This record gives sequence, structure tokens and C-alpha cells, in this order.
Amino acid sequence: MYKKLFIPGPTHVRDEILQAQAEPMIGHRAKEYAALQAEVTAKLQKMLYTDQIVFLFTSSSTGVMEGAVRNLTARKALNAICGEFGRRWHGVTKANGIPCDVLEVEPGHGITPELVDQALARGGYDVMTIVMNETSTGVMNPVADVARSTR
Repeated sequence: MYKKLFIPGPTHVRDEILQAQAEPMIGHRAKEYAALQAEVTAKLQKMLYTDQIVFLFTSSSTGVMEGAVRNLTARKALNAICGEFGRRWHGVTKANGIPCDVLEVEPGHGITPELVDQALARGGYDVMTIVMNETSTGVMNPVADVARSTR
């Protein structure tokens, strides 16, 4: 037995895991990979209690954010900020040269449907970014209510 130190690394890796990593990789276009992804996706859906599509990305969250704003924004984005992760969305949007505006509230406060309605009334937006659980400030935004109001 060894002591477990819960830090980013380096950490101990069990021998059976190291051995499994020594196996040849599966090509991303191989039938074996398609079967593996289907198995993993089904298990993720079960773990997340959803029947919705689960997307797997081989990037950081920032890569997913970039992919979203680059592929979904045709005209202009509205970035809702109530903490650092909302601010990250805005930074990624600006860094990709996408026209955008900010809807910002004081840290510790949430983004309400009423605030979103007022901001969207300015017009011209086809995308809005919002963080559901803004852990930097401890705020959980009412995204279901915001989504209903934007429809």
C-alpha cells in the first residue's frame, strides 16, 4: 500500500494501467474505434442521465468553446458574464474575431431571463453564451428559464 497524494501530478499509475497503455493505438477511422466510441458514448449518456447526443472532444474546454462560437455565430454573439468562466467565453469570442457584446452582472449575482430579454432586444444576435454553474463566484444561472425566454 502507498499513500495517495491528490495533486495534478505526478501521481502513481497502477501497473495494469501502464500495461494497457502499452497496447497499439486504435486508428480514429478504424471500425474498432467506432465501436469503442459507441460504447463510451452510451455509458456517458447513462452516467449523465440523458438520451441526448454526447459530444466527445480531444481538446480542452477552451477548444470546445472556440469550436462553438466559430461554427455557430453568423452575425454577432451576446456573452453573459457573472464570473471568470463567462469572461473566458467572451475572451474566446473576441480572440476569434467574432463581433460580440457583453451582458455582465456583479460577481455573486446571476444572469436572469429579464436581463437577457433586455439585452437581446438590441437585436442582431444569433448566439448567446452563458455558464450554467459559474464556480468562480458560486452562482448557478437559471439556464432553463433563460432558454425558454430566448425561444
